[in-house]
Amino acid sequence: MPIRIASYNLENLFTRPSAMVTGGADGQQAIDDHALANQIVVKQEYSDSDKEKLVELDKRYHFSALNPPDNALVVLNKVRGHLFHRADDGTITVVANGRGEWTGWFELRRDDVSWEAILNTGRVIDAVRPDILICVEVENRPTLQRFNDQVLSSILGGRYPHVMVIDGNDTRGIDAGLLSRYPIVSIRSHVDDEYEGKPVFSRDCPEYVVNLPSDKQLVVCPNHFKSKRGGDNAQAQARRRAQGIRAAEIARTAQQQITPLVIVAGDLNDTPDSDAVAPLLKDDWSDIQSHPNYPTDRPGTYGTGTASNKIDYIIMSSALKDVLVDVGIERRGTYHPRLWRSFEGITATTEASDHHCIWADFNI
Repeated sequence: MPIRIASYNLENLFTRPSAMVTGGADGQQAIDDHALANQIVVKQEYSDSDKEKLVELDKRYHFSALNPPDNALVVLNKVRGHLFHRADDGTITVVANGRGEWTGWFELRRDDVSWEAILNTGRVIDAVRPDILICVEVENRPTLQRFNDQVLSSILGGRYPHVMVIDGNDTRGIDAGLLSRYPIVSIRSHVDDEYEGKPVFSRDCPEYVVNLPSDKQLVVCPNHFKSKRGGDNAQAQARRRAQGIRAAEIARTAQQQITPLVIVAGDLNDTPDSDAVAPLLKDDWSDIQSHPNYPTDRPGTYGTGTASNKIDYIIMSSALKDVLVDVGIERRGTYHPRLWRSFEGITATTEASDHHCIWADFNI
C-alpha cells in the first residue's frame, strides 16, 4: 500500500515570537535575555548579582514601567506580588528575594503571522498531500487543529482526522507534532530525558505509534534539535550531539520492541556529516537522501538549498528503506526567484517558510 510521509518546518502557524521575526543581533539578544531572566527568577533565592542582572534587563525592556512599550520584545507577566520597585526618583530595585515572594514569568512578545503566509503554508501541504505530516515549529495542539480545520479543510477538501502536539521544553511555542490520516494509538514523551542534569531535547522526541491500513504499525519520532542561531559554540554542538545519540537510542528501542517501521524526522539543524546526525545514520539506518531520486543539484532543505543547508530529515529504519519508492523536495513555498519558480503570488514577505517540505513514498 502506498503511503506518503513528509516533514515540514512550518515556522509557526498563527503567531510567532517577535524576536524571531526581527532576527539579527536584536532578535537574538531578546531570545537570550528571555532565557536568562527566566533562569534567574526560578531560583529560591536571588543573589545580588541576580538582582543586578534583572535591573540591567529592566533598563532594556522596561518591565517595571506602569505601561511598558508595545514594541518590547520581552515582557513580564506578573500574577502575584512584586519583582521590581520603582522609587519616586526613578531608581529601580528588585524587591523579591526569591521565587516564593512573587508569581510570574517572562514571555517573548508575539506577532501575528500574515494570512498570506498561512495560506501559502497550506498550499505547500496541498502540493505534497502527505498521509502523515511531521510538523515542526507549531505553537500547540489547538493551533495545529485550528489550522487543520480552517485552512487545510478547505484547501485539501478535507481535514486530517488525527492531530497531535505534545508541548515540549521550549517556552517560545515551537513544538513538533503530527497530522495523520491514520489513527495515533500510542504516545510516549521524552521531555524529561536528561543530559548533564538538564533536559536533553530542546523540544521533545515523542514516539507516536500509528496504525496503518495494512495492519502494520509505524513509529514516528518528530524532533527539532538545538539551533545554531545566535552562534554555534562547543556547548551547543555538544548538546546537539547528545540529542542525536538519545534520539537514535529511542528509535532503535522502538524498532526492537514495537515495530521494525520507525522514522526520526524533522529539523535537526545540522548536516548529514555532523556529529549530531551521525548517530542516527548508523546500523543500516538512512535518510531519504540515499534514494537515487533525491535532488543532487541542491540537496539542501533550507534557504537556497545548498548542501550546507541540508538540515531537515526523514531518517528511516532498514525495513522502511526496503520499501522506499520515491522522494522529493517541495520548494515552491519559498521565494528565491533566481533559483526556482515559487507558487504564484509568493513574495519574500509572504513565503510559507524558509524551510522546504521533504517527502517520501513507501509501499508498506
